[in-house]
Amino acid sequence: MKFQLPRLPYKMDALQPFMSADQLETHYRKHHQKYVDKVNEAVGKLGLEGATLEKLILNHDGDIFNNAAQAWNHTFFWYGLSEKAQALAVGSRFLESVSKNFDGLEGLKQQFIDSAVSLFGSGYTWLVSDANGDVRIMNTHNADNPIRLEHTHPLWTCDVWEHAYYVDYRQERKKYLEAAWEHVNWAFVEENFRSKQIPNMSALMVPTSVPTEKVQSTRV
Repeated sequence: MKFQLPRLPYKMDALQPFMSADQLETHYRKHHQKYVDKVNEAVGKLGLEGATLEKLILNHDGDIFNNAAQAWNHTFFWYGLSEKAQALAVGSRFLESVSKNFDGLEGLKQQFIDSAVSLFGSGYTWLVSDANGDVRIMNTHNADNPIRLEHTHPLWTCDVWEHAYYVDYRQERKKYLEAAWEHVNWAFVEENFRSKQIPNMSALMVPTSVPTEKVQSTRV
């Protein structure tokens, strides 16, 4: 089983003006493809064919972790975006948790952006839920992924590696983050919040004729 780039859930120009077709093309077909190619190479060398990205992330370190996590993180990032952010449904359990721990969505947005702006170097800023079902914000460096943390479930992420925004924003990370917030796929976030499972990005990255195991989290 070889991994491949996931099919994007929107057209290449659908995220404009937040993300130009040039920026998306460069990020997706060059950077993301590089990580997919490298994890396939590593899997072949180590005889790990058939392992999901989730298992590689949870059980390995070094180059294979870095490339598996980057392949996974990018797919999670793409699917967490939509052409235009949709309103959360009334009675949303995710929204209830946000209201409990932040000053509503606007408060969550501001704290998320402040956290992402402050992240030194390259990495990701995440919305996660903890063991109590509370929504939290966390930063990770480089390829680090919160699925390796006990009782932590990723809900959404924004890539803050420079290659994610440099074509459109140069060094203006904050402007990129503010624009990204207008394209959050809230249905994706809500589903991740409800499921309390490791999101199965591997299923989006293999040929449809190849079955992949359902990756579930035993975390509560």
